[in-house]
Amino acid sequence: MEVTVITGQDGKIIGTARLAQNGDPAAGSGGPIAGPGQSVRVINLPSEFENIKDAEELHRQLEGFIASR
Repeated sequence: MEVTVITGQDGKIIGTARLAQNGDPAAGSGGPIAGPGQSVRVINLPSEFENIKDAEELHRQLEGFIASR
């Protein structure tokens, strides 16, 4: 599963958004946008992270994953 990850200048995750797989074309397209000093990237979410429901825990796990790449 692909997710969009927005990080701040210090590498801390500010937000994530899961990409719709087969969305309704009538809904349009778009997604999160990075602000000044922020970065946005799309990554394949490791399968062991897919069932994490708590956003803070997901961000903590993803920060370690992204830093190791």
